[in-house]
Amino acid sequence: MLAREPRVGAEYATASGLPVRVVAVNDGQVELQSLASDSRFYVPAGYPLGPKTGPNLAVARRASPFQALGPAAGPPVRLNKPLAPLIDAMLLAGGHTMRGIVREIRRKASAACRGKNLPANVRARLYWFRSPRSGSSRR
Repeated sequence: MLAREPRVGAEYATASGLPVRVVAVNDGQVELQSLASDSRFYVPAGYPLGPKTGPNLAVARRASPFQALGPAAGPPVRLNKPLAPLIDAMLLAGGHTMRGIVREIRRKASAACRGKNLPANVRARLYWFRSPRSGSSRR
């Protein structure tokens, strides 16, 4: 059984047994999305497409293809790690200059550093370590 007019969104198998989904039907071309590798490709309008089930499938179908048929998803969610524990550990260990601490923080938590003033963060942590509440005198 061959599909004479493939429907958009329907799933078929190609002549070689690859499970595909019809993405678009244009003038003389059909855009197909592979359900095994998630790649998209074009075939002529008369290309033979068969049923998606049965012994004619050569490759197993993916559970969920990467590309969705709907609108694109938003930006990836970035987990912001707090910088204070990293800065505190270096300040308590000693032997680091302020420039060295900033360089190490940039290296260890590069995603969490975007859009932040790292020298100001280090100065703020230094201030709280020297405050009278922590037992040391500011004089």
